[in-house]
Amino acid sequence: MASHSFGLRIITLAVAGLALAACSSSKNDLAVVDPAITQQPIAPLPTGELKAADINRALAERRFSFASAGRKGTVTYFRDGTFEYDETGKGIGTGIWTAADGKLCEARNPTSFLPKGTPSTCAPISSDGSRLTAGSMQLIPI
Repeated sequence: MASHSFGLRIITLAVAGLALAACSSSKNDLAVVDPAITQQPIAPLPTGELKAADINRALAERRFSFASAGRKGTVTYFRDGTFEYDETGKGIGTGIWTAADGKLCEARNPTSFLPKGTPSTCAPISSDGSRLTAGSMQLIPI
């Protein structure tokens, strides 16, 4: 009987140890932030005309709040040349973007609130190091 009781205590301690190990966490077990979407402020960009590579580095895989005359929301630019936006009061849409020296070009795909989409339009783009200005649109990293 004594050996049975001793064996039961060993099993109980082993189960308790496993339960504690399962509940503990290390820095490797913490929630992983999607590294594809950087939510840090953009690095200061060169002054003057931005080269296409500068624009690509500033936008690709980043999320921004945007605001322009009568429009605001959030937009995420992806490295593959697509973007997804959520326009306040309207909804979610997608599109394509390209960078040219000094310009950001965008075309929006058709949505329920934009049935024909938009053709590609290019706007001069600049940076003050904390935000981008593309035509009349302000892009602020979030």
